[in-house]
Amino acid sequence: MSPCTPLNPDQALMQEFLAGDRAPRPFDANPLARSLGTRLLAADAVEGTVTLGFEPGPQFLQGNGCVQGGIVAAMLDFSLALSVLTRLEAGRSHSTASFSVNLLRPTRIGRYVAQGRIQRMGSRLAFAEASLVLEGTEEQVATATGVMALRQGRSSG
Repeated sequence: MSPCTPLNPDQALMQEFLAGDRAPRPFDANPLARSLGTRLLAADAVEGTVTLGFEPGPQFLQGNGCVQGGIVAAMLDFSLALSVLTRLEAGRSHSTASFSVNLLRPTRIGRYVAQGRIQRMGSRLAFAEASLVLEGTEEQVATATGVMALRQGRSSG
């Protein structure tokens, strides 16, 4: 992708999802998303929400058999960032300015669902929250809040 491309791959995939049939699909716009087995399950631009599925593999385990905390944070960051992308128009992008994670219990190998939601969105900043649960349960394993800096042009990360 050339530096002049107006959308980053995550934003392009999100806009395609919102404009299409919204059937769950792989969210494989970048290597980390592919490695985590990320699936885009649902998104709503009006509500500013996104639901993602993840299936981190054994390569993400620490010695104690739990998924490394940075990987848990990455899953939450994806859901925060993508919730904001549900509302950003073409030509605008964002980057994470502040990010806080709460690891509530051990995250073992399994399938997880992350939900991201915009709390407030202005012209320069968006505030979002996310939670991560073990699929098929109400067992919340981690939460996060983030502030996204909004700007013109493609995000650099």
